[in-house]
Amino acid sequence: MEVYGDYWSADDLVLRAQQGDERAAEQVLALFRPLVQSLAGRFYMPSYEPEDVYQVALMGLWRAVQCFDPKRNSGFAAFARVCIRRQILSELKRARRWAMPMVSLSGDGEGLAWLEQLPDPRQDLYEQLSVRESQRWCEFLVTHLSPLEAQVIALYQQQLTYREIAAHLGCSPKAVDNALARVKRKARRHAHG
Repeated sequence: MEVYGDYWSADDLVLRAQQGDERAAEQVLALFRPLVQSLAGRFYMPSYEPEDVYQVALMGLWRAVQCFDPKRNSGFAAFARVCIRRQILSELKRARRWAMPMVSLSGDGEGLAWLEQLPDPRQDLYEQLSVRESQRWCEFLVTHLSPLEAQVIALYQQQLTYREIAAHLGCSPKAVDNALARVKRKARRHAHG
């Protein structure tokens, strides 16, 4: 086994870092810095500087330190590689969700001219998209959901649990679950159709 500082292995360093040993945590970060740099350098994220991608990769390494379990018969290095890649990929997916949408100059079939589809440079693009999406969602709710489904989704958006929603509406948690499943199914059809 290799000795890293006062400890015998990377796995031992990680276990000590999990117990709050700051020196061990610093040694883990220093030891796996080349891995973090290597993995971060393989990804391009639009509107991110390379240093930002590196920071995301470091968060993945830290998550690996927090979640590592030596009983799973896998070394920390392999586990860290997976965690770092997943952290970067998750951030990449999140960044893509907020990317500016493509605008079709031929119109979108809703009767609006292409000029009306272009963002107004005087307003915040996110605000414009939020308002437009909120209007579409409200129209969808009014025309496609049953009264129970509309009530369930309204309470669900207020961060209530299934049991709290069920108590509020006087039904079972399973009825709430079924209503949410129907809403999700209808929303998927609405988004794709």
